[in-house]
Amino acid sequence: MRARVPVRNSPWYTDGPYYKAAVYWCLQYPLWKKELSSLTDSSKGIRYDKDKVQTSGDFDSTAELAMRRVEIESKINLLESTAKLVMPECPQYLIRGVTEDGVRIEDLIAAGMPYSKNPYLFKRQQFYHLISKRI
Repeated sequence: MRARVPVRNSPWYTDGPYYKAAVYWCLQYPLWKKELSSLTDSSKGIRYDKDKVQTSGDFDSTAELAMRRVEIESKINLLESTAKLVMPECPQYLIRGVTEDGVRIEDLIAAGMPYSKNPYLFKRQQFYHLISKRI
């Protein structure tokens, strides 16, 4: 990952450790999407096999799965809602820029982003500032 350095004289300046935490938190977005799609909905019922016997203990797998799904969905919604707040007209470019490592601004502009380099960098810094306050 290229060095992402926050600009100190910006109104959206975020101190180094918080900025890095926000950057790495956002880079987990593709993992959350993948995990959310792989979590099956086990609330439909339990399949009993002849070789397996399920006992009712303290562990409730359906509840654990539901809580994990809610946790992941809340993280995804937090990131997406913050991107919509910062860049309401085209949040998909900001989401791609902050969640995919190695995406260059030129790639986003070529994909149709309506911002040039400096306004996009300002929006990205604003996004990281807001997300560091929300996580």
